[in-house]
Amino acid sequence: MAKGIMYSVQITGLPQGGTFPAPAQSDHNREWRTKLKDARANKAEARVICLCRGQHEDLTLRRLVVSYLREHDRFYLSAWQHTGGQHRHDCRFYSVWADEASAKTYASSVVTVNADGTFSITLPVGLSRQSGNNNSAPDVNPARHPRTGKTKPSMSLLGLGHFIWQQAEINTWKPQYVKNRPRNALWLASRINTTAQSIRVSRMTLSDVLLVSAANEGAQKQVNQQRVRFATENKKRMVVIALLKADAAEGYTEIQTGRLRLSSPLGFPNLCVSPNVFRACERSFGAELSAWTKGQKVVAILETEPPTLRFERINGRNVPITEAEVIGIALMRVTPRFIPVDSGYEAIIEARLCEQERCFIKPLRFDAEEDTLPDFVLTDVEGKESVPMEVFGMNTDEYRARRAVKTEGYNKEYGNEGWWSWDATLNNAEESIPPFPAQN
Repeated sequence: MAKGIMYSVQITGLPQGGTFPAPAQSDHNREWRTKLKDARANKAEARVICLCRGQHEDLTLRRLVVSYLREHDRFYLSAWQHTGGQHRHDCRFYSVWADEASAKTYASSVVTVNADGTFSITLPVGLSRQSGNNNSAPDVNPARHPRTGKTKPSMSLLGLGHFIWQQAEINTWKPQYVKNRPRNALWLASRINTTAQSIRVSRMTLSDVLLVSAANEGAQKQVNQQRVRFATENKKRMVVIALLKADAAEGYTEIQTGRLRLSSPLGFPNLCVSPNVFRACERSFGAELSAWTKGQKVVAILETEPPTLRFERINGRNVPITEAEVIGIALMRVTPRFIPVDSGYEAIIEARLCEQERCFIKPLRFDAEEDTLPDFVLTDVEGKESVPMEVFGMNTDEYRARRAVKTEGYNKEYGNEGWWSWDATLNNAEESIPPFPAQN
């Protein structure tokens, strides 16, 4: 893509703010320089906002950081950390990736931004079956990439789930979300559906072959049925994203018989799971399966072979039955608000942040191997762009070594008091969670 368009910038929170169109954003414009200088000096009150998507009541959206290069005597703007995706795809502040680690994970061709703002993504197993290929078992596991240390040539199903969560901002939380619309399974399905309309895989729009949870009375059931018919007739693989059913004991029993049932699967084909595919899921997502058995919400991201139609004689009648063989299962543990978490300790902090009406982002790793991302990022701390949060939940020698490296890095970048952490390995740790940094 090109460098990006300069859109108007709005400055608020100063005695005299203003809106500056692109031509006015020049070092030769004394008013522009003065406003940037004042905004940088008054970080607690000032808001510098990109208007690439127009004005918005939420002044935390598309906020910009004002920096100063002393050696060049120049002010410049950049997007807040983890917020590049909030901007228009043609905006100079737009970024597909929220952090450098994710950007370096994949080859450049794995995710591309098209001229119309849609994304083209390469999956390990494409959505179109090759004609004459009767072998349904893929040569690779599409659910999660092995830890090879190499740049990934495709995005796994787990990476696709993370990509959708990030683009739909499901991994972002603000107190007003509770007041606007409750986050339930149907809200999640709608959010995923909308985002999938802007994603292309194998030269197809992902939403054409996507199945999500549906209600009896809503239109999504019929949409799911239409998509299954399309995939059956055109021999297209399908992607399914939905919660594992709440009753884990019953769900496990069904998997042993070769069938996977998800939450509210109206309009879905029967999902058939081979022992090999489920064993691969157990190896890669054992922690998520364990959380499921303990009553936690777990999202499944599946890829299936093209659905097939057969007839079964039931009570003297030929009954049509549509089935689809699952070729990959990725799992993602989420909180009641569908924020992804990697452990019960993270879930405790997420719940407490929401109880205290804090604004935060849960950074997502995609298929990155380096554990460089914070567990959460607070975005409502007075005078700060963001405050990283770390939950230290293990006490092995290897983990302590990684913890020391992270601690040194955070202290160097943010200062000893510029980030937050909780040692969850201590006795009665939940009773001594440090207070969160003060909010605006």
